Amino acid sequence: MSLDFPDATEVSFEFSEETPAGESDPVAESLQQNEPGKPGLIESLDEPASQVLDSMPVEEAGGEDDPQLGSFDLAERGRQSTCRQDDQRYAVFDALFLQRNNATFNQPIVVNSSAPQTAVMQTHDLTSVVGTGTRLLYGNYGEGNVGWEVGYIGLYGMYGHSLQTSGGSSLQAAGNLGLDPLSPLQNASVAQAAYNSMLNSADINLVFHRFDGGYNRRSGNPWQRCQGYGGGHIDWLAGLRWAGLEESAVLAMTASAPQPSTYTATTSSNLFAAQIGTRGRMAWERWAVEGWMKVGVAGTSVGQSQASFDALTSGTIRPAFSAHTAGMGLIADMNASMIYRLNETWGLRVGYNLFWLTGVALAPDQWDFSAVDAAGAGTRLNNNGSLFLSGAQLGLEAHW
Repeated sequence: MSLDFPDATEVSFEFSEETPAGESDPVAESLQQNEPGKPGLIESLDEPASQVLDSMPVEEAGGEDDPQLGSFDLAERGRQSTCRQDDQRYAVFDALFLQRNNATFNQPIVVNSSAPQTAVMQTHDLTSVVGTGTRLLYGNYGEGNVGWEVGYIGLYGMYGHSLQTSGGSSLQAAGNLGLDPLSPLQNASVAQAAYNSMLNSADINLVFHRFDGGYNRRSGNPWQRCQGYGGGHIDWLAGLRWAGLEESAVLAMTASAPQPSTYTATTSSNLFAAQIGTRGRMAWERWAVEGWMKVGVAGTSVGQSQASFDALTSGTIRPAFSAHTAGMGLIADMNASMIYRLNETWGLRVGYNLFWLTGVALAPDQWDFSAVDAAGAGTRLNNNGSLFLSGAQLGLEAHW
């Protein structure tokens, strides 16, 4: 009989020939021999398998004593190395470039005295240039995946302008304001209108966070079985939001006086909303995608004021007036972004945004072109306006 020991975990017996009858096999006898207090090899093979296994030393996967197991573990850890742990905190710093729509009531502003029924300037001519601004966001997922976040959006430089000239000094304000002999807004050679807007918004939310665990080759979600998948989450948001829209619109007309006569309307709209929303994110080795949507129903506090200057008399065209009211509105905020991860913490963001407000007062809608001394002139308040913004962002984010 011969013994082969191919490796440390197998024992095989090969018998090259039978032992003649009546003779003893020295190899078999040696297997039966044992030191005092220790079972022989054959006897130990008769023990229950569980006892034999329990007596064997166990090496952890990836240990130095077992290169085969170690290499398997390293390969597995290589696949797992792209799995991003669930971050606890996040911050966003975005530069915004948003174009607003012109949702003003399209009323005439300036007409020519030779054809007063035809507008040469109207409020839809005051289309704004692209406004620039910033977005800041900071959040903490907290204990038990229930956290909080605070955010701010500021958008400035939304400016629209229109200019008309007349060699015959035939420009006048629309309506009875341009016909009233008490009005200086007539017989003008130059008419121009300017429209400025500024938006600020802040919100605070509870965040209910759910992380999918990252790469998992046994997951029922196909994207989690993709090598290089770093993890994804979905957040449910509930909180409060404020938005403030400040606007001004100025109509200036130059007649015989060296400086123009002006008619100015300013508005202030404040929206206080309870909002809900959702945000989703998926990350890979170097890239991530993210998107969110927030919607809030708001109570509004809206006001307008009017002022004028008569260059001919250095007085006012009509007394200064103001008005205030309350109402209801809507705040909606949507974003889709792609992120290039610079390292485990920082990433570059680029994306597209939509922002919508309703129930606001737009400054050009407050111009009142009735006669100078008409009853209630300049006191009305139109708070049925809306603001829609769309455009790109470029920024940085941090997750840690």
